[in-house]
Amino acid sequence: MNLWKVSRGVLFGIWGLYVVALVLWLLFPIAMVLFASFQGKIAIDGDFSALNFDAYRAIPWRYWESLRFTVLASVAATVCALLISVPAAWAVVRGRLRERRVLSNLVLLPDVVPHIILGIALLGVYLHLGLANSFLGILLALLALSLAMGLRFSEAIIEGLPEEYELAAETMGASKLTAIRLILVPLMAPGLATAALFIFIHNMVTFEILFFISGPSASPIAVRLFSDIVDRGVLPYSVAMAAIMVYLAIAFYIVVALVLGPKYLVGSAISRKG
Repeated sequence: MNLWKVSRGVLFGIWGLYVVALVLWLLFPIAMVLFASFQGKIAIDGDFSALNFDAYRAIPWRYWESLRFTVLASVAATVCALLISVPAAWAVVRGRLRERRVLSNLVLLPDVVPHIILGIALLGVYLHLGLANSFLGILLALLALSLAMGLRFSEAIIEGLPEEYELAAETMGASKLTAIRLILVPLMAPGLATAALFIFIHNMVTFEILFFISGPSASPIAVRLFSDIVDRGVLPYSVAMAAIMVYLAIAFYIVVALVLGPKYLVGSAISRKG
């Protein structure tokens, strides 16, 4: 028994060290970028008296325009991805399709193929269709990448919900559509909020594929930052805009966790019990 307790303690200690190391590895670079944005330089030092908002005030209007463009495209791609992937996942899971594995693997292809290759391929197609350097072209590219993540999340969520809830509603006179709208969708809401968070953040930071199909009229903020850094070096307002993207991701997470979480807490608990 003592040996078992010691073994558990050692394993718990290893797991704790792993979690701490992972958190530090993820959070430290982000914290450094945030700190550097208030010093106006990438090579930070410990002089806290030099903290200011000068880099934020110097952000040019083209950066704000690119950020607005990126947010709109990311939100639109996230919504479209969930509107498509949720019904598709329901049909695959509830329909118990034999071809489910084949369909799932086909949707995962954009994640398997390097994004640089996809970007070059899309550029060739977009030039013929006139979609290069356009909002629609960026939206379709983000949607292609978002569908795989949306389908994975949706399949997992629907598989975790007992089908008996829908069947019980149908035996009481509800139609299939009504059962989905009143039973399935509220129970899926917490999971869909989490899926939307990850899909949105993924769209916000997508770079490789968009680098080839963007242009002056459709320039996501990641592409704008990269182009300016290559041409002019790391300027203070570039670091400040990178920090603003971190703030947006944190704000979006807080909205999902604090606003949507308590609202659908009852439905989420029912889903887990089932």
